[in-house]
Amino acid sequence: MTIEFNTVYGKVSEKLITVIIDEIMNLVHIDKKISRAKIFLKEDETIIPSKNKVCEIKLSVYSDYLLVHARAQNFRSAAKEAIKELKRLIEHQGYRTKKAA
Repeated sequence: MTIEFNTVYGKVSEKLITVIIDEIMNLVHIDKKISRAKIFLKEDETIIPSKNKVCEIKLSVYSDYLLVHARAQNFRSAAKEAIKELKRLIEHQGYRTKKAA
């Protein structure tokens, strides 16, 4: 499992990175086919200035990708929302695969 972080913002705490890594590893326990995660943390004040922290996560699942995007007042909340959406998508895909089999 490869996890990459891209932080344009630059000032992201080690604690936040550790929390995100732990949550991504929990997703891997749900679906063993996840092979790579790319996490982008950046600021974007063009749309909603009060929610300018953005977290994008791209998961590689075999040859497919799941991409989620969340914005909040801080990176922790944005990451939490993005991971929550990824979990929902992974569980939905797993359900469809099991049902079809």
